[in-house]
Amino acid sequence: LYLYLKHLILGSFLLPFFEQLADLMFYGPIIWDPVLIIAQMGVMQASFYLLTGFWLVLLQSLLGSRSGPSLDHIFKASTMDLDFVLNMAPILAFILAAPLCAIICTLVVDRAWQCLDFAGTVYCVHFILCCCHSGFPLYWEWWAANVFSLVVIIIIIIVINSY
Repeated sequence: LYLYLKHLILGSFLLPFFEQLADLMFYGPIIWDPVLIIAQMGVMQASFYLLTGFWLVLLQSLLGSRSGPSLDHIFKASTMDLDFVLNMAPILAFILAAPLCAIICTLVVDRAWQCLDFAGTVYCVHFILCCCHSGFPLYWEWWAANVFSLVVIIIIIIVINSY
């Protein structure tokens, strides 16, 4: 019955194409291991914040900030402002952390489609933490920096995994 329905739904001309596509997309069996997934997510989230914090400290010291970085620079949308030079440091920190996060993601997660899921999850968790810390982000600079850095991560993951 399964084979009959499969043949009826897909048709005989599409079946070889989908079988080849499945062979290309998945190498090896997919194993559901929640502990591994949580560990990978923890590594990704920690590397995202460590790299963002590293770039934030470096950029603020280069730009001559008198105050040190705080959690507000990462989680508060109002600290990202293009009108003031020192407030550009968090924006640049997010963008500069993105390529290294993409490389770490491909090393930790190993599967291209899971890397894209993990990259999106990192930014979803970041959005939730920002909402918990200082409310819903209303500044367009915050949205632009986060969306742009997510796009950078996705492009780099696709490029790395295509070769």
